[in-house]
Amino acid sequence: MAFLKTVELGSIRAAARALGQDPTGISRRITQLETRLGAKLVDRSGSATRATAQGQLYFDRLKGILDQLDALEAEIGGETLHPSGLLRVTAAIDFGQEFLAPWLVAFRDVHPDVEFDLVLASGFVDLNQNNIDVAVRAGRLPDSNLMARKLADVPRVTVASPDYVARRGMPRKPEDLGEHDFVFFSPANRAQPLELTAPDGSVVRVPRRRGVAINAVRSVVTAVQAGQGVHTGPRWAFARQLATGAVVELLPEYQVAGLPLYAVRQASVVVPARISHFIEFLQARVQEVDGLVPVRGPAR
Repeated sequence: MAFLKTVELGSIRAAARALGQDPTGISRRITQLETRLGAKLVDRSGSATRATAQGQLYFDRLKGILDQLDALEAEIGGETLHPSGLLRVTAAIDFGQEFLAPWLVAFRDVHPDVEFDLVLASGFVDLNQNNIDVAVRAGRLPDSNLMARKLADVPRVTVASPDYVARRGMPRKPEDLGEHDFVFFSPANRAQPLELTAPDGSVVRVPRRRGVAINAVRSVVTAVQAGQGVHTGPRWAFARQLATGAVVELLPEYQVAGLPLYAVRQASVVVPARISHFIEFLQARVQEVDGLVPVRGPAR
């Protein structure tokens, strides 16, 4: 515990205050631990105390073991009905801002003994290295020892503003899109054809080259509404605009492949109540989102 608190809080003095002990005693215990393991675990240079590479590995594994112990004791003690502790969640920035932030607040209203950290990032965050309890991820998952529950499918839609269509014309067939400007989510999309599935199941690939690239969903929505071009993105991002007529769907009979949405957690024998309850909470909340297609499936 002396080692864990020192790494968590960044200094021996802070760890001593948190544990109600003398800093000299904390330092001595860490030294004894290093001697027993035959490895340097912390760097004491300067005012801060940081974990070495071996120390960080030991910290990550040890914390996981203690979390499992806490979960087991909570289960044996009947705490599964009363989730508590720190819940660390990660997701893509746009989805997290739009949905996860208010969902976590609502979850805490129901379970006030749960604290949460929400880590939003443009890419996948490593669950183990960042002590993440639950990751909400869209797209194909790489093979791993992580457990995943599918929450929903994320349909995608091809849209443009009425003003843009009035200026450039309504596409009547997929090939017409080749003459249009696009709002790309990534510059790499310029070199990637847009793949549309026809009613007969055949796939049409349309080259895309011209347009602007913006790597934030809400900013993409703004650009599309401003008439900057055609975009293919998640229906949930455009649900309100489609309903009000601020954007129109193009070629609705031609489908763009959607993405699966998962809640991902680390594999464990005993799942802490805060994690299991939150995943169930997510499963219920996605059913309320216009633009998602909820599904139910077993964890894996």
